[in-house]
Amino acid sequence: MRFVAQFLLVITTGWLIYAGCGVLCRADGGAPVAAVTDKSHELIPLLPWHGESPYWQSGQEFSAVVDSPFTGSSYCVECHASLAPGFLKTAHARSLNDVKMPLDRQGCEGCHGAGGAHAALLSRGAVFAFDWKDPTKHNLICLRCHEWLTTQAEWEHTSHARGGIRCTDCHDPHVPADHDQRFLLRERPDTLCVNCHQDIGHDFFRMRRHPIVLNVENSPSARAMHCTDCHDVHRGGDFRMLADDNVRDLCLKCHIEKDGPFRFPHLAMAEGVGGSCLDCHLPHGSDNPWLLVADGRQVCLQCHTDQIDHQPALTCWTAGCHEQVHGSNESVLLMGE
Repeated sequence: MRFVAQFLLVITTGWLIYAGCGVLCRADGGAPVAAVTDKSHELIPLLPWHGESPYWQSGQEFSAVVDSPFTGSSYCVECHASLAPGFLKTAHARSLNDVKMPLDRQGCEGCHGAGGAHAALLSRGAVFAFDWKDPTKHNLICLRCHEWLTTQAEWEHTSHARGGIRCTDCHDPHVPADHDQRFLLRERPDTLCVNCHQDIGHDFFRMRRHPIVLNVENSPSARAMHCTDCHDVHRGGDFRMLADDNVRDLCLKCHIEKDGPFRFPHLAMAEGVGGSCLDCHLPHGSDNPWLLVADGRQVCLQCHTDQIDHQPALTCWTAGCHEQVHGSNESVLLMGE
């Protein structure tokens, strides 16, 4: 790695001297020092350079160069002019345009780090370029400001973090405010989810499904529901990243009528006794009525194995017997009136 850095340093030195900038070697043999020229064309020592990678020196998460000076966004757009029109319309631009904020929270440098060394060395390693193989420090940049959404500890506990997901896989920090999607999302939120969770996406095209609309053109009147109604994509606890630790409580936010209170609740629904709604229902889509995990009496036989020889004409709840499957006020056997 050091050989590569030295080679790049030689190339950079030649270019910078040609362009009016230079890299000065220290008399004491220490690390090279980047330099820029002022209006009198005198070389001014700027700062030591530690190579192309931000991982070369501990503590340099926001710049590979020690004490790199801030230049301001107006200096950045002289080279990155194509990004300026869109970025100035973003929510990021509005929030990063507060002169009362520290310099490392303003404009382009609020995300990419101080740009002085990058301008002098023309090195991607002198700023955050957001293209590293390891996404950990990449996401820490975002969490500096978005800690209200999720803390570092909360994020690292998620399946998304363990799967190496980067914030920029879902969000485009340069997308303009008039973009079709909110929250700087790259696509419609549910479509974005099934790009990775393709097996779940297939469930939303089954006969019965939760009303997640993946194809707006084919479902213009469908009632909108989103993956994020059930999943907290930034700090969900277990591997399913659910928005509530208790599955039953999560389901009852919409299906409140299933909660009773009942004089004779179905024990499968009772908190601390049964499993969860997912014992009987598939959460995304099913080919069975009511998103059931199986057809007919097979659902009941998962628990009531002692009734395997009992053969109702149809299903346990449509044969006129156990009609109140979630709970009853009349019968301990969940019979109808």
